[in-house]
Amino acid sequence: MGYLTAKQFSEIWGITERRIIKLCKEERIRGAIKNGMVWEIPEGTLKPSDKRSNIYKYIHIPKRIMIVNGKEELKEYLVELLEKEGYIVEWKNLDWIKDHQEEVSNYYEGLIYFSKNNIGQKEETFLENFSNKLHSESSIVMVEENTSKRNEVEKNLAQKLKNEIGVRINTLILDIPKNKDILVNEQEIARDIIELLIKLKNTTGVAITTDGGKIEFDKKGRSTNLEVGNFYRAINYYFKKLNKESYLWCASTMLEDEWTQTPQEMQFRLINLEAANRGANVERIFIFHKNQIKEFKENKTLKIYMQSNIKTLFVDYDEINQKAPRLLKIVHNGWDGIDQSTLIVDLPETSKKRGYISKNKKEVMEAYECFQELKKYSRDLKEVLK
Repeated sequence: MGYLTAKQFSEIWGITERRIIKLCKEERIRGAIKNGMVWEIPEGTLKPSDKRSNIYKYIHIPKRIMIVNGKEELKEYLVELLEKEGYIVEWKNLDWIKDHQEEVSNYYEGLIYFSKNNIGQKEETFLENFSNKLHSESSIVMVEENTSKRNEVEKNLAQKLKNEIGVRINTLILDIPKNKDILVNEQEIARDIIELLIKLKNTTGVAITTDGGKIEFDKKGRSTNLEVGNFYRAINYYFKKLNKESYLWCASTMLEDEWTQTPQEMQFRLINLEAANRGANVERIFIFHKNQIKEFKENKTLKIYMQSNIKTLFVDYDEINQKAPRLLKIVHNGWDGIDQSTLIVDLPETSKKRGYISKNKKEVMEAYECFQELKKYSRDLKEVLK
């Protein structure tokens, strides 16, 4: 396939070169690429429709999607992801739709349906009726609680709609225990729904299971000791929720310079910086021996943190060990505190696990008070390492 310049296409299409360049910048000419200062367009490209014309209005029908009986905790993440894909999102429950049929559009690109139980006659009728608003490129995603046997009605409906319309139906099964103190990563669930909706273009009747990155807490509000992967996923979950109202307070022991260049640690630093840039109040205390100051002047992590919106503080290990050794026992291997509700705790390097999460009020407050007391012995890290 060859390419022609915007100037050459201006002669073919009968419009100015400037107009064509504007269309390229607006990404309205498929396949157009910029080579240096010159826009190049694939040979045979058809002239884009004028936005003012009736045909443009017809071609660019709004890309709507309906979400029915959606879980409120997923709403923020699902809507954000769908809007990035260009969808106009409608969030309704089944009873509302039944009573407001006249307000429901005649055309949709897809449906995300949260089934409270196995699909009954009411849901089956709704899905069949709603399929009349879809076309052969549309997609339906069912979201169900974990069941030992998938609903036969759902399977039959998936095959029926595939044959009659071309609509594909795939299912996300939530393997998440009820009536337990549990942490669920709604972002992961939302991403799985989007994958089923958009990526499985030629698949129907498929069911995948997710646990939403679940982490269970015992009666004392503490998780089990977590493997590396689960530990960092939990950190990502908590840190990405931080906003202008949040306070992140952290104490890190630098005795062995654990700030390595591994992908996990690099990602950890990134979400710290992102939280601070979103306006979260982030304070980090770094504890190490005073005679290590020269060594840590070249530490890449510290340099990055000191150039960010994160408040970085230095505490001399030897001074604390002499004046308030109990604080070192509380800090132990280090932790990250989320407001005054959650503590993300590091385990020793000798441990086979990476860390744990605590919502135990006593443990969290002990660490919080320790942090505030450590600040009394702290100095601005920028001044120490300059």
